[in-house]
Amino acid sequence: MMHTNVATIHDLDWSYRDDLQLFTKLNANFPTASFISIVGPNGSGKTTLLRHILRLLPVPDGTITLLDEDLNAFSQKRLAHGISYVPQGGGMEYEFTVSEFVAMGRYSYSSRFSVLSEEDHREIGQAMDKMGIRHLGNRMATELSGGEFQRMVIARALAQKSRVIALDEPVSHLDPRNQCDILRELRSLVDNQQVTVICILHDLNAVAAFSDQVIMIKDGRIVGDGTPQEVLTIEKIKEVYHVDVDILVNPHDGNRMIMPRWRI
Repeated sequence: MMHTNVATIHDLDWSYRDDLQLFTKLNANFPTASFISIVGPNGSGKTTLLRHILRLLPVPDGTITLLDEDLNAFSQKRLAHGISYVPQGGGMEYEFTVSEFVAMGRYSYSSRFSVLSEEDHREIGQAMDKMGIRHLGNRMATELSGGEFQRMVIARALAQKSRVIALDEPVSHLDPRNQCDILRELRSLVDNQQVTVICILHDLNAVAAFSDQVIMIKDGRIVGDGTPQEVLTIEKIKEVYHVDVDILVNPHDGNRMIMPRWRI
């Protein structure tokens, strides 16, 4: 069954402390089979919003649904089948090979202490192939470069075969080639496998190039929600980021190019 919205947030209230309210009656829809970017300044609430969708934070007031069901009704295993998570940055404290790490994405499909099935190994291999890391399978995860490490973490999410992949700044600190490769693969999952990608990004040009929907947040409020053309305007960027920009059209692909007016 195809759902119009893979997830919804209705009247979400959230505060870090009693005296520090972040969200007040926040509402958002996340369309199925879409690339959805969440943008906004540092500290605006982007990661907190994502963590609510992942049920990493409680919902004291309001409701969140995933695949038309209350998020709180999901068992941990069913939730893992519904949504996977690629966290921001991070590193490894334990010694795992790349293959072992990617295999963690299959644990929700197995009973406790069971061995990986043929299907598990096939999904693990396909996920590693998609991220171009099959040749790194026997390498220790602690030995990887930043780009290789991020590809491995995303491969684990792909092996999980969830309908939604939530990513928190997946291409920050990566070189342009790795950024493009990873975002193109995520875009391909949306177009070819009907996966929904919910992604926090800072590069507004990448947002314009890859997104179907943009949710712009400022101080815990959604101040823009629509297509890149509707949200990434000169006026809205000035309001949210306090920076002047020019917007041009790329003659090669028609995408908008956002050019900050750098001042020395």
